[in-house]
Amino acid sequence: MARSVDGHRLHPLLEGTVDGDTPGDLRMYDFDLRTGRYGTTWWTYRLESPSNAIGDAIAVDDHRFLVIERDNEQGDAAAFKRIYLADAADRDHDGRMDKTLVADLLNLANPKGIGGFGRTFRFPFQTIEDVALLDDRTLAVLNDNNFPFSSGRAAGKADDDEYITVRLSRHLHADRRALQ
Repeated sequence: MARSVDGHRLHPLLEGTVDGDTPGDLRMYDFDLRTGRYGTTWWTYRLESPSNAIGDAIAVDDHRFLVIERDNEQGDAAAFKRIYLADAADRDHDGRMDKTLVADLLNLANPKGIGGFGRTFRFPFQTIEDVALLDDRTLAVLNDNNFPFSSGRAAGKADDDEYITVRLSRHLHADRRALQ
């Protein structure tokens, strides 16, 4: 659930498709904290695959959100762990939020080989569940290990919780209130 940058609204993003909707389409609602009421419309976030899941959503400004989308795998089996910038403005008028990839968590550049992971860093966890804006180009991404069940780093060995920072290739032009 994302909180609006002005703090007056909540935007719950459902984790599953509502009966009657297209598989893989998730609804994001608008709840006004001042009136205690939901708006009459919702936005549609389309998963890249109906079998994917969302891990978190946060507001960047009045109509854009960072959304973690991931498969249900971990370790070497993990194939899809991404963060998208989803725009509710629907500029292409297809009825869904426009999505722009901002980070592929299985293919992060690591030119200095930090952590001994080589030139490419992978964040191969099943439960990547938090993203936060540190500044206009830096994200914090966190994994909840569901101890002792997550074994994304080493098969059969319980993972530690991990926290990484990801430097984006371009600015998000986030509302300054999203950075507080």
